[in-house]
Amino acid sequence: LLPQTLPTFSTLEMRAVSAPALEVGGDYYDIALLDEHRVGIVIGDVSGKGVGAAFYMAEMKGIFQSLSKIHSSPKQFLVKANESLLSSLDKRSFISLIYAVLDVVTGDLVVSRAGHCPMLYATSSSIKYITPTGMGLGLSGGKLFEDSLEEKGIVMKEGDICVFYTDGVTESRSASGEEFGYERLMKVVEEKRLSSAEDIKEEIIQRVWSYTDAQGYDDDLTVFVVKWSGAH
Repeated sequence: LLPQTLPTFSTLEMRAVSAPALEVGGDYYDIALLDEHRVGIVIGDVSGKGVGAAFYMAEMKGIFQSLSKIHSSPKQFLVKANESLLSSLDKRSFISLIYAVLDVVTGDLVVSRAGHCPMLYATSSSIKYITPTGMGLGLSGGKLFEDSLEEKGIVMKEGDICVFYTDGVTESRSASGEEFGYERLMKVVEEKRLSSAEDIKEEIIQRVWSYTDAQGYDDDLTVFVVKWSGAH
């Protein structure tokens, strides 16, 4: 279900990895070419693990690949995706999702979030979490869901980094039970901000692995790193 390769662009690097807690998982990431210069990047997490979660992720993939080409705004895409999922998700399940549309020519990025972990954004002078509001898919429909959603925009400059991830990263626990957390993730990216997208992705995975004393992941874990190199 996950992309075997990511498209390449002269203006940016993209690297992603997903490690399921069980044989199959409920984490999902994908990318869609929306038009000649815009790409859609999505990361999601189904409540629960295993085959049931993977089944919903398969459905999510179909929805993403079809609706992302029609609804170009991240918020509108999430509204339509929620409408499509409401009838099929059982009452105990929901999906958290973060969706960004990036112009690979200008660096304009617009992101919307349905109950998912915030995007980490690092520049040469600052590092912060981008936190548009929004509730998870399948929790509510109609106006309540739509009104909960926000869009936030940034313009990526040379060397800027966006990190998308699932809570398997931030909620991984040490032997003493303490979570890896948002501060540690921020610190890793801050330390590695001059490195390639590949190295940043690998360092995050290695740090989480070390932090859990290599016990393995309790939850599905996904990391997607975008680093802007600018027009050449």
